[in-house]
Amino acid sequence: MMRVRGEEPRREAADATSVFVGATRYTSPLAWLRLAPRWFAMVRQLKRMPGYVHHQVYYEPPFTLGTIGFFATREDLLRFSRTGAHRELMGWAVDGTRNATGGYIRLYGSDGGRA
Repeated sequence: MMRVRGEEPRREAADATSVFVGATRYTSPLAWLRLAPRWFAMVRQLKRMPGYVHHQVYYEPPFTLGTIGFFATREDLLRFSRTGAHRELMGWAVDGTRNATGGYIRLYGSDGGRA
């Protein structure tokens, strides 16, 4: 069962042309605690990025957290993916099996296909 938590989507989310969908299966709630400072730094940076529209977080038991992110363009999405905070968080997540044991990323474009 998927549970979604976040702000109500702004109207602009319907106008986004690029969407990121991803999730990471963490090893434990302790990994979530280690994740928290990196996550909040990344979200602060995300919200300041040109082309950011909206994001939501979802949870799947037992330890999976996911994100759905809306961007004005594919270039805006890719620009964010290369930022320092995002790259640092991804490096931390894939350091072996200490923090996370699996995950996925999908990029979608306004034409209904993958971006």
